[in-house]
Amino acid sequence: MVSHYSRLFGGPFAGHDEMHLRELSMRMKDIPENRRGRPRRGDLAPSAFVYLGQFLAHDVTRDETNLERASAAPERTRNFHAPRLNLESVYGGGPQKSPDLYDLSESGNETFLLGNTEGMPRKKILSTLDDFCRRNGRPLLADDRNDQHLILAQLHVVFLQFHNRVVDCLKGGAFSDQAFPDETIFETAQRLVVWHYQWIVRNEFLKWFILPEVLADIEKHDPRLFKPALGEEITAVPVEFTQAAFRFGHSMVQPQYEINQWIGLVRLSELIRTTRPGERGESLPANRVVDWDRFTRTWGGNANFAENIDTLISGDMFNLPASAMPIFSKASPPPLPEMTLLRGSRIGLPSGQEACQAAGVQSLTGAQIGFDDDANEFLGERGMNMRTPLWYYLLREAEVLGVRKFRGGECLGPLGSRIAAEVLLGVMNADPKHYLNVDSNWRPLTAVFGGSSEPRRLDSLRKLVVFAKDRHRSESLS
Repeated sequence: MVSHYSRLFGGPFAGHDEMHLRELSMRMKDIPENRRGRPRRGDLAPSAFVYLGQFLAHDVTRDETNLERASAAPERTRNFHAPRLNLESVYGGGPQKSPDLYDLSESGNETFLLGNTEGMPRKKILSTLDDFCRRNGRPLLADDRNDQHLILAQLHVVFLQFHNRVVDCLKGGAFSDQAFPDETIFETAQRLVVWHYQWIVRNEFLKWFILPEVLADIEKHDPRLFKPALGEEITAVPVEFTQAAFRFGHSMVQPQYEINQWIGLVRLSELIRTTRPGERGESLPANRVVDWDRFTRTWGGNANFAENIDTLISGDMFNLPASAMPIFSKASPPPLPEMTLLRGSRIGLPSGQEACQAAGVQSLTGAQIGFDDDANEFLGERGMNMRTPLWYYLLREAEVLGVRKFRGGECLGPLGSRIAAEVLLGVMNADPKHYLNVDSNWRPLTAVFGGSSEPRRLDSLRKLVVFAKDRHRSESLS
């Protein structure tokens, strides 16, 4: 299926002065003179969900247009991924079309190839199968964007491990009631892995980042912006989603993370890929395997939580190296916010206020667009307080109105929530292979795993990770 991009609100709309956008970008770097006392607090999502968002985005869309050619009409811009939540970025074309990814020794029972980490005997840290399989040093994965940094790469490995674990269980006679007639074990496992992923997106991810009242309204009254029919072949994903609303995660990235018990806090810059996509690299050192307990917990001093959604981008995220770019260039890329703002302007995204009017959402006032008087003066002098670049507007809207429990910045605001939720739900609801469209009574698998003697349902990302990494444990399953 060939897909492209579309517009939710018509257009193209008039762009902004690019010098003004570059100036605005510089004000988005999270340094003291830009933060100016803004707090970091609230009921914030575990950081695993920030990276699940990036993983999800890579699954639904792949735009290979570089910034210099970003003015091309979205309707003629190719999306190299099918707009489905189907883990295309993990499975590729399956064993037939992407054989390099798989152990093909058992036809119909194919599992993913995994690589051993580099053990550290002196530190008594053993090698484990927690890395990509590498051929001549080159990592083998269906979407090289998922190797941009350690946390995302390790999340990709989790899904490889989850598939392999489900195959093992099916071969052992577990979950036999889940198989469809004429399915191979591989096909059953792939379907179940995709369904668990869809379940987590629908039942966890959206509830962390979407305003509860917006989610409830969509579920009760149906979407009003993006509403493909069941079984409809979605040929385009809206650019208001791909180039603005679903880039909220950039502001939620922390400057450093507690990776595991061995290396503790690590700066983001030390987690980012240093080689260009597909280039030879070293095996992952065993002391850099992500401890997912620290990324999925909602409590504890060493747990990693998302930053508030606001108009600030952490320093290492602000200045990403060329090796971390989805489209490699030898030249150093501009700051990430600058690229996002320029791309949005060049493709003719509406301003936040224009999008609110089209969506029937109350917009922020001009005085609310800036964090303080200085910011409002800067924006007002450039005409951006009443006609605000959409991405910046949605981040600021989240900071002011994204209150899920305690304060702004916990989730997206009214417009951002509606765009993100309607597109994700629309993509899922239109998919005839989505679990709700195949079996509305389906629920995640129940198994005994992770040291517990009690059966538990795999209904959360936290449980899925533990189960996936439990492959070599000899525990009973139900």
